[in-house]
Parts: sequence; C-alpha cells; structure tokens
Amino acid sequence: MIINLITIYKNFYRRLLRNQLGIVLIPITILLLIGTFGYAYLEGWSLLDALYATIITVTTVGYGDLSPQTPGGRIFAIFFALSAIGMASYAISTLAARVIEWERTRVERTTLEKRMRTIENLQDHVIICGASNIGRISGFYFSRARQDFIIIEADEDRLRRALLYLDVEYLRKKFGGYYDIANAVDVTEDEQLSLEKLAEKIDIPYLLAEPTEDSSLIAAGIGRAKGVVASLDSDERNLFTVVSARALSQRLNNIKLRIIATVLDDKNGTKLQVAGADQLVMPEKGSGQQIQMSMMNPRLADFALRTSVKGTAGYALQQLKNDPAASWINQTVSNLSAEKKLVVLAIWRDGDYLYSPSSDTQLQAEDELIVFAASQDRNIFGQISQSLTK
Repeated sequence: MIINLITIYKNFYRRLLRNQLGIVLIPITILLLIGTFGYAYLEGWSLLDALYATIITVTTVGYGDLSPQTPGGRIFAIFFALSAIGMASYAISTLAARVIEWERTRVERTTLEKRMRTIENLQDHVIICGASNIGRISGFYFSRARQDFIIIEADEDRLRRALLYLDVEYLRKKFGGYYDIANAVDVTEDEQLSLEKLAEKIDIPYLLAEPTEDSSLIAAGIGRAKGVVASLDSDERNLFTVVSARALSQRLNNIKLRIIATVLDDKNGTKLQVAGADQLVMPEKGSGQQIQMSMMNPRLADFALRTSVKGTAGYALQQLKNDPAASWINQTVSNLSAEKKLVVLAIWRDGDYLYSPSSDTQLQAEDELIVFAASQDRNIFGQISQSLTK
C-alpha cells in the first residue's frame, strides 16, 4: 500500500515538473507554507491569521489590519515580502503566457480540423505535388478553370509563395504598383499572414508535408482524386511521387487516376513513363514552343491563350467526356452543333483524332469531343466539360 502511494506521488511529481504550470505551483505552494508557518511561529498567530497575512503579502494588498509586532517577525516579513512579490510576478507572467499558448493551440487545432474536413470532402480533385514555379502556375490555371485542387509542399516558404501567387487580390496590389507607383499598395500585411489564414482567405487547401510520401498522398485524398501533378524540383523526387501515386491508385482502386509529371532532363522521361506517368511536361520545351508561336503566328498564339482556360472573350476550347447514356449519342455533328450552339473541332475515336468532322458524322458512345463553346457552360447537356489544358 505504502509503495503504491509512493509510486503515485512520484508519477504526479514528474508530471508537475514536465508541466510549466507545475514549475510555478510548486514554489508558490512552498512559499505559502513558509509564510504561514513562519508567521505562526514568530508572531504566535493562528494558522488562519498566518495564512491571511501570507496571502495579503504575496498579493501586495496590505490591508494593515494584521502586521508583525516582534523584531523577528518584521525581519522575516521583509525578506518574505521581497521573495513573495518576485515569485508572484513570475507566476502571473507564466500563467498569462500559458493561457495565450492554450488559446493559440486551440485556434490552430480548430483551424487544422476545419482544413482536414475540407480535404476529406474533396472529390474528383487534383493533387499538386510541389509548389515550384510550374506547380503554382498550374494551381493558378486550375483555379481559373474552377477545378478543385490541393497543394502538398514540405517547404513552408515555398508553399507561402505559392499561396500568395494564387491570391488574386495580392497580385493586383503587388504588381499594380509597378505601373502606378504613386498609388502603390503595401502588401506586407498579406505576406505576413500565417499559412492557415492565407489558405482560408483564398479557399485553397494544402498540406505542409513531403509530397513523395505515401502518407501525404493518402491524406490528400488520392483515392478520390482525378489526377496528380508531380511538379517537384528534381526528376528524382518526381519519379518517387509518380511511383507512389500509381501504386496507391491501384491499391485504393482509383485506376482512372491521371498522373502528369514535369521533366527537367529529357533522358529521365522514359523512367517517369515506365513508373506510371500518363503524360510528361517539359517546361523549357513548352516555353520554347510558345515563344515560337508568338513570334511567327501572334494571332494564333493570342487566340490559343484566350480560349485555353476560361475564355476571356466568352468562349473556350473544351473537352467533352464520353458517356454511353448521353443524349447526343447517335446524333450527327450538325444536329449537336445546332442544338447546343457549339463547334465540333475534332473527335477522339479508336485511338486517333478525326479532325474537322463532316456535318453528317454520327457520334458514337466512345467518342470524346473537342469543341469550341461558351466558356460559362461548365455542364453542357449533362456532360462534364474540361479545358484542354487540364
């Protein structure tokens, strides 16, 4: 029995020492005991009177109705008051810091739970692995196309830059000053926002985690995702991400998961494809093609840019997925164009494109259509329309 009590006491004492409050409570308790028994012994007061005198000394109230009368009691009161006031000040500041820390922890926990609920509710979304230049630019266009996505990045500063890049209001304030210096707006407040506040402001979920880890992809909802973009800062890390994503898609029965990976070195492209990437993107090659088109065919380049994502002129190139139950199956191209006010540019059929199909071409169940239509029609005749740039 005694051994059990000693064990309980030791465990309780260890917990107190590990806890910052325990470090405060132990000296305060000892101080109260010293004051109470010191006054009781030196002044002959009852324990209640001695405790009362101790409390008013520690709290610096000093009513004056009870004071030491003996020389020994007064000397004791001098040293005790100095010690007690210092200890009380330390205790108050420590408790205040602890309360602030508790509140901050509570807010962070609540925000984290809210963010994780948002991630858990994502369906048919895109997971961007890596907040590199390509990653954040991809996020920008996904956002314009109203495609849900989540960013996974292990580097906090890089993630912050990506979220700021996705904040249209921040971009307007920051870059507007380059052209109108007199009316430049200070963006320091935006740049100092926490990741949680910044993500909540622009309504984009994120994970501050290593994108190549299986646990990160699972937390991002890869089992429910439409696709994964591997846009990390090296081909090696992109390869790890592709391998993990493809393995998880098979394990979680998400076999339609589309994986797009960026390639920095041409010779690594084959490895990424073998690992499971559906499509490779070479940033330098794509930029070169865009420069060439802008130089030699400026109107074509401008048209492609205007219609590639949202359609600044009200129209956009869109991809209509096949659906055997769609109402347009077995119709002709001319009937569909007249009914839906769109232009069919090409049909993906039997592994190849049928360009500029004739008006009497009959649409089949397995066809996928590339059309030019009003960009606001995100759900044309019940079919999900997607930008060609996705």
